[in-house]
Amino acid sequence: MRTGVAVVLLLVAPLKPPVIHEKFTSLPCPKQHAYSTLAMEGCAEQSILKTDKQINAQAALIFKLLPASYRAGFVRSEHSWLAYRNGTCEAQSGKYAGGTAAGVIAATCVADTNREHLRDLVAFRKFLQIH
Repeated sequence: MRTGVAVVLLLVAPLKPPVIHEKFTSLPCPKQHAYSTLAMEGCAEQSILKTDKQINAQAALIFKLLPASYRAGFVRSEHSWLAYRNGTCEAQSGKYAGGTAAGVIAATCVADTNREHLRDLVAFRKFLQIH
């Protein structure tokens, strides 16, 4: 009787830095003052896209600076932060659900939260570069 050895091949995607991909089509932001809620939302969305790119760039740098054994934890924490950002801003805009202000409140919240997170990531990157 012949004994066979089963080989199981697990395909695991290589770990990559976290990247934010927004699910909206951005509205334009007027060059002058944004007076309508549509214009205010568009300006906040443009800010979101700009800070998303900056966050993605910082996350990629941090990912490279981290020892390999800590990268998965960093990726998980960034995914958790994104869920926190989206959930908090959705809750904040919920007070205005159904109204034109809801989109403005949600987008402004995301833009503000992005800027705060970007400051944290820049500080974290600088710390890693020094130590």
